[in-house]
Amino acid sequence: MARKRAEFRNEVKSRLRDPTYLALQKYKLLFGIDSDSAALARIADQALLGVVGSIPDLLVNISDEPAQAGTKRAAA
Repeated sequence: MARKRAEFRNEVKSRLRDPTYLALQKYKLLFGIDSDSAALARIADQALLGVVGSIPDLLVNISDEPAQAGTKRAAA
């Protein structure tokens, strides 16, 4: 029986400095990614193709702006 062809055929290997590897592990935790390979693929996509749509759900709808109390009418 023939083996199923892998979805990805472009393999990249690299060695990372210790601080970079530790940052990769934190990135994996933040995004819930299990493998180094998948995390590096996502990082490469973001760096080379853009970050639109890559914000984790935990950070969506969070603003660094202070909350506004009251109504627009009260502010006028």
